[in-house]
Amino acid sequence: MVGVDLSGPRLADDLFFVMHDNRTGRTRLHARLTELGLAAAVLAELMLAGQVTVGSAAGQTRLVVVDATPPGDALPRAVLNHIVAEPSHRLRTWLQFLARTARADVAARMTAAGLLRPPGRRPSRGQVPADANVAAWPAGRVNLAIQRREPLGVQDRVLLGLLVATGGDQLVLWEQDAAYLSGSFAALPAPLQELIAQTEAAVGDAVITRR
Repeated sequence: MVGVDLSGPRLADDLFFVMHDNRTGRTRLHARLTELGLAAAVLAELMLAGQVTVGSAAGQTRLVVVDATPPGDALPRAVLNHIVAEPSHRLRTWLQFLARTARADVAARMTAAGLLRPPGRRPSRGQVPADANVAAWPAGRVNLAIQRREPLGVQDRVLLGLLVATGGDQLVLWEQDAAYLSGSFAALPAPLQELIAQTEAAVGDAVITRR
């Protein structure tokens, strides 16, 4: 859809690293917010690959399959299969559904790729990155771009958008630059902007439910 080089790091993997401590593997956010962010990141992978977009039907925001060719990666392939089978669900419904297993699903993919160490006896404490420097790089890369006022690539703009949508920016970003953030989001294609907005709304619902 937007000409992203999909041979590089996967968006959900990068977001997983940003949302977890790069040494202990523990989540920086409440688990539900982490799960919603990762669910959105997996959907964004399909959007970046040009396989899914966002449309409107009967006043509801929904996912629309553009290319049903099975992705080579098992995780987005499974998600795409769900969307193909049940195309009538709202985008918000997909976020809530995928969030139930998103953290475990992304962690399993990263473990298989050697990015995370296999879970220990107490997996609830989080999986430790195989390389702390590799784990720290996605957050460092975004922070350096903000600090230098350099433009981000599309994938990193989505990463930053989802980080803000979940509230993780308050914990991870070295500085808050409202003009830089708004400019980065405005440069994204409309479907990705809508995905970020829907994620933020779902996070808001989750926060209210917890109160």
